[in-house]
Amino acid sequence: MEITGKKQKLRKNAFILFFLLPTLVCFCVFYLYPIATVVISSFAKWDYTNLNDMQMYSFGHLFDNYKYIFEKYPYFWEGLRNSCIWALCGLVVQVPIATGVALVISKKCRGWKLARNIYVIPNIISSAAMGLIFLQLYNPKYGIINEIIRVFVPNFQDNVLFIPKVNMIALTCAYIFFAGTNMIMVLGQISAIPEEVREAALLDGAKGWTLDRCIVLPLIKDTIKTISILSVSAGFLLYNEVYFLTNGAAGTKSISFLIRELAVVSPRAQYARANAIGAIQILGGLVLILIINMLFRERKQKGGRR
Repeated sequence: MEITGKKQKLRKNAFILFFLLPTLVCFCVFYLYPIATVVISSFAKWDYTNLNDMQMYSFGHLFDNYKYIFEKYPYFWEGLRNSCIWALCGLVVQVPIATGVALVISKKCRGWKLARNIYVIPNIISSAAMGLIFLQLYNPKYGIINEIIRVFVPNFQDNVLFIPKVNMIALTCAYIFFAGTNMIMVLGQISAIPEEVREAALLDGAKGWTLDRCIVLPLIKDTIKTISILSVSAGFLLYNEVYFLTNGAAGTKSISFLIRELAVVSPRAQYARANAIGAIQILGGLVLILIINMLFRERKQKGGRR
């Protein structure tokens, strides 16, 4: 009997592995291999002088690309700071907005389907197209933003996208409120809560915000954690909005924008140095995900002690 049980377990594991194998192969070919290439090439000399012949640095010069990025490249710290700010905005602005909209729509008041569809529309449009739309909104001659500012400052003629610090707010507003995909994920999880749980809470006197705070939010915390990771990652990897709205001018460069600058725009095609920034970006993304996991784990422990 024991031998038969082991054989069944081996067959089950082999069956699972057989169906997972294509996914594992695709992951290794299209994700793991490129990531390994980025990290390895960041320790090499690879630019316009040896495009087809990447040469690894000797041990004493192994971190030359990173020294250049940290000490000599003038825009790295600006890009890292901005990317971290946008990641934080994703966590403290986009996630609460998506969750709040989902909670309101879940009440299924009159017109809730229309409101849901309208909120999702911006996520159907490509980020490049949305960038061009906001470029027109911020246009200093006929854009609606400048018209609103002129109500309070009649002689205002500047482009808000090129005013330091103000342009960061303007650029952030071009994407931060569009959380339709995250809202749909939260709304789906809310809809999956058993009706019996809601009825039991109502019998105990939980209504309105109390019901959402004590019953709904704890039950969907895993989905909130997921959209937090997605929002933070999207903010940290922000590129299209930067490219279409400011092209990195006036202190708005991001990490992703710098990679393009070094690898594509630079006449010297500094692939290895661009990959050094890419390796830092990968590490930064992992750190952000770890922080979010720690935040949600801490909340869970506190809830348990209560």
